[in-house]
Amino acid sequence: MKNWSFNTCAITGFVFSTLAVALVIVNAVTGNQFLPVLLTAAGLALLIGGALSVRAHFLWSRGGSH
Repeated sequence: MKNWSFNTCAITGFVFSTLAVALVIVNAVTGNQFLPVLLTAAGLALLIGGALSVRAHFLWSRGGSH
């Protein structure tokens, strides 16, 4: 597996976190019609986004932001 850089982890983490927020908004707009599917997907996206953000923070604190 290729090691991801700080920028790759940070941007991908932001994208997944934004996806989670978008899925929650779609859930609200549809009136909770797809509640189990959308909230599960949003939770998973938020979990992945958070993990990548933590990885980016560790890379930044280590000085690996090149």
